[in-house]
Amino acid sequence: MTEALIGANVLCALISAKWALDLGFSEGRQLLYLIGGLLLGPLMLLILYIRLQYKHRAEKKLQKQAS
Repeated sequence: MTEALIGANVLCALISAKWALDLGFSEGRQLLYLIGGLLLGPLMLLILYIRLQYKHRAEKKLQKQAS
């Protein structure tokens, strides 16, 4: 049971770091999100997912205004 939780948190940490990279955060912030993913797991993924959605909406608005 403990190994499964550790594995899930490591996976969350790696995904959090990847999404932080996609959002264009600095290396320091990426490291913080990696550590946050290790400690908080899915909660950190939820926070980053919401940020990705906001970024996507903003890019979509800019594309509509440009055309």
